[in-house]
Amino acid sequence: MSEQRVPRRIVLVAGDANDGAVEKVLREYAGAEVSGVKLHADLPALAAANPGRIVAGEWLGPLGWMRFAWCRR
Repeated sequence: MSEQRVPRRIVLVAGDANDGAVEKVLREYAGAEVSGVKLHADLPALAAANPGRIVAGEWLGPLGWMRFAWCRR
């Protein structure tokens, strides 16, 4: 049996707090695209493309989207 990886995404966070609401989904990873390496490489690049804003990495858990990393440039 192959391991099924849960979807992940990078979001633009509304406001100035790490736990703010999602303003926009910037990138999604599903199925074979799911990779922590890709997400952690894309996170600072997307933060640089959105200067002064918080971007965050989330994974889809049993209780919904869970934020596990964030970045601001």
